[in-house]
Amino acid sequence: MTKPNSRKARDQASSELLFAIELDKQGLRDEAERQLLNILKAQPKEWRALHQLAEMYLARGEFAQALDFMAGAMKANPASAETKSNYGFILQQLDRHEEALVYFHQALVAQPGHVSALLNRGASLHHLNRTAQALTSFERVLAFEPRNVKALYNRANILHELRRFDECLAAFEATLTCAPDHADAHWNEGLTRLLLGDFEQGWQKYEWRWQTESQRHLRRDFTQPLWLGVEPLAGKTILVHSEQGFGDSLQFARYLPQLAATGARVVLEVKPPLLSLLSRMECCESVVVRGEPLPHFDLHCPIMSLPLAFKTSLETIPVDVPYLDAPPDRLQKWRQRLAPKGGLRIAFAWAGSATHKQDLLRSIPLAKLRPLFDASDAIEWVSVQRELRSGDHEFLAERHHIRHLGGELDDFSDTAAVLSLADLVITVDTAVAHLAGALGRPVWIPLQYSPDFRWLLDRDDSPWYPSVRLFRQAQVGGWDAVIARMAAALQQQMAGS
Repeated sequence: MTKPNSRKARDQASSELLFAIELDKQGLRDEAERQLLNILKAQPKEWRALHQLAEMYLARGEFAQALDFMAGAMKANPASAETKSNYGFILQQLDRHEEALVYFHQALVAQPGHVSALLNRGASLHHLNRTAQALTSFERVLAFEPRNVKALYNRANILHELRRFDECLAAFEATLTCAPDHADAHWNEGLTRLLLGDFEQGWQKYEWRWQTESQRHLRRDFTQPLWLGVEPLAGKTILVHSEQGFGDSLQFARYLPQLAATGARVVLEVKPPLLSLLSRMECCESVVVRGEPLPHFDLHCPIMSLPLAFKTSLETIPVDVPYLDAPPDRLQKWRQRLAPKGGLRIAFAWAGSATHKQDLLRSIPLAKLRPLFDASDAIEWVSVQRELRSGDHEFLAERHHIRHLGGELDDFSDTAAVLSLADLVITVDTAVAHLAGALGRPVWIPLQYSPDFRWLLDRDDSPWYPSVRLFRQAQVGGWDAVIARMAAALQQQMAGS
């Protein structure tokens, strides 16, 4: 039988807890924290107060403190599936996904239908590239809640990665039926359609990027109107501003001559590493660095909206390549630095930015490329990789026939010069691939199973770059077979040279 004073204390704690939660909702977090700590002074094992403090610290991004308090809540209430799930969620925010999975599993043992645990488990599995298991986790959510938007959306993305595109598009449609303004679903549906070659709907959907959480802060709110191909441009000045990655600017700079051909004066705004290279485009009246004062302009267009503005189809992709060239002074600099070639010279890069959401899928561990380096002793290998990762320094140091230049490249003009002095470029899907293609250099690109939209599907060439040869994975993570094919192609090329 419960003692009356124990019940009274618990009721008082409940009342104080509700008051603390209300303070937190009103933004009075310091007062709420003091209230919760006072509860814990009187009742150190009051798991609800511990849980609430953990959530407050989590909301502030103070994950270490959140983890401590959630651990206390788990200890105080070991039967709670919610505390286990939330402890796993905090670990997830710390990128400790394998550990997080342990607690999601414990939560699901305690409560098999715990939707948050299933959703978070799916997210961690997806992050770890365990796509089939992640798909199962999201489908279990939908068995309990058929209209769960997070599960529908994440399921659509995984179906895309698994190249189950009909199901993927149906899943995006289901997501948008439940949440018509879900910007990420619209945008990712656009990416799927572009990958499938449906440019008409794809470019339209691509404009939803500005409504997404990841991109909306990058939107430029100029007083001048946005140009998407409607207004005549003759005699007007249009600002084209770069966005997203360097590769995107390099790829879509091909549209600038078309803009100038309409009679427009073109002002291009770029990030600093692209300035000297893109300033060489004669179609631009001026090229400025982002952050500097802008000259007068009448209209503006984000660079990745140009395909929509020009109503680009597969048949009308501008392919006047090369449309970039390396500055003569940089060519002379690197010609002297590299010295005359003794045989086939290959420039290469094996990884993109580590912060890219697809990095684990598109980048290749350097050591995996060993069959390429062993293909022939007559090859001069030149690394243009800027960002080295764990083990890369040691690998490069052991191979004297590889010259690493990444740290010596000041900007894309330097990289363009080195690529121009190579016979072949081998690179993963990163800015180097687009630069080599824009320069018209022969370039081989190993591609992940479900690649970025611009490489399309089931072809070994590219309508964007005539000099590109694509080597595709036959399954998720299947780099060994890709590298073996490339090594064989390299040996064949050496035999024919």
